[in-house]
Amino acid sequence: MDRVYGTWDAFLIEQLAEEEDMSGFLDAVMEEYQSHGNAAVIQISLESIIKAKGGIAEVAKKTDIDPQTLTGFLTNKKALHIDTLTTVLSAIGCRLSIVSLDSVEIGADVPIGIPSNPQSIVVN
Repeated sequence: MDRVYGTWDAFLIEQLAEEEDMSGFLDAVMEEYQSHGNAAVIQISLESIIKAKGGIAEVAKKTDIDPQTLTGFLTNKKALHIDTLTTVLSAIGCRLSIVSLDSVEIGADVPIGIPSNPQSIVVN
């Protein structure tokens, strides 16, 4: 039976609860950042992952960062500091990794699964 999601956000949060999906999503996000330099995409993506991992309060406990401060990091127009980014990534079970530019094709189209109609999503 197909599952119907009311919003793209609801679909994304459920998918990001799975470690493999979260990791692949973050890889695509980092590719996007590497190609276009848009730091906001990292913050928006981390916000979705944090929701999937139990919310701001839960992740804040794992990072020893005040929930309001963590929210501020995610909504700030400035890019996250590397130490803050690694702390948040650690709390959600990830880490930064360095890969030689020779081993990946930067700027290649990376499908991230955004539907053409984000109003309602059906998944088998």
